[in-house]
Amino acid sequence: MSDFKKNAWPTPEEERAKTWRHMSLIVQIVFFVLTIIALSALYGFITLLSLPAGWIVAPASIVVAELLIRRSRFWRTGVESALWIGGLFAFIFSLPSSGRVEAILVFAAAAALAGWRVRNALFGTAAVTLVVAYVAAKGWHWLALLLAIGVALIALAGLAREWQRPSTEMLWQFLILVMPIAGYVAVALRLESWTTDMRIAAIFVGLAALFTIVGVHMRLRVPLMTAVLCLAIAIVEAHDLNPVSVESALIVIGAVTLASAAAIMRSLRGKETGFVLGVTKKSELQDVMSVAPTLMPGHAAEGSGAPQPVGGGGEFGGAGASGNF
Repeated sequence: MSDFKKNAWPTPEEERAKTWRHMSLIVQIVFFVLTIIALSALYGFITLLSLPAGWIVAPASIVVAELLIRRSRFWRTGVESALWIGGLFAFIFSLPSSGRVEAILVFAAAAALAGWRVRNALFGTAAVTLVVAYVAAKGWHWLALLLAIGVALIALAGLAREWQRPSTEMLWQFLILVMPIAGYVAVALRLESWTTDMRIAAIFVGLAALFTIVGVHMRLRVPLMTAVLCLAIAIVEAHDLNPVSVESALIVIGAVTLASAAAIMRSLRGKETGFVLGVTKKSELQDVMSVAPTLMPGHAAEGSGAPQPVGGGGEFGGAGASGNF
């Protein structure tokens, strides 16, 4: 029983070393989807039996998840995360619907609880995003923007310090990247027609400057990425004032960013004092960003054709065989 209580979470050292059972990110996604499909099928089957599906699936899935975590040391396999979030959502779906926007907060609480239990940065970010969506759904669009900016600034402060658990650091990274987008979408929905509001553009230009200063001063890459993102949002918002199309402006910004990065890397090459190019710390966010392109539909289509036999140029024979040496 003591081991069962002790194995609730891996220690920070175990989480960094990944000593518990874990899978690569792609395998985690596959197992997560398959587990969600299995839970959905179980939910539907119990519903057909006229039984309270939510009251059965939720505790069963959470118990199984806890057994896998505490007994078999499952951590970052995709299964335990799907069982937790799927069980909680199954319980919510079984509740009578009132049609009120406060239901968004129920899903936010479920995502936060599951994210806390399995230390999943995506679940935690989804919870905060749902809270921003709730504030916007209530008609408080500017308050939703301020809330998102406040969370992004808290995440920026969180990134400025060293964290023992990679999952905590990844939560701050996801929040600082997602919150500017969530805040802009929340405040943009207040208007029926998409017109430029220079107040919003100025806010995001200021955020871009702040994230750039902090990123350069603290030598952090994620704030610099967020700065480019905020600048892109400002360009999109100022679309009525741009002499060129929004697409062209974003292309120019991307080209300038890449050229600046290449110039900075070239100028810092070989330096040993001041700003230098060193070995960067491994982050779980890098795994997410490296796997994301492989999930694109067009990526899998490339090279999907079956290999064709190549003739050897001989006088007889097939599939590459040749009778003339």
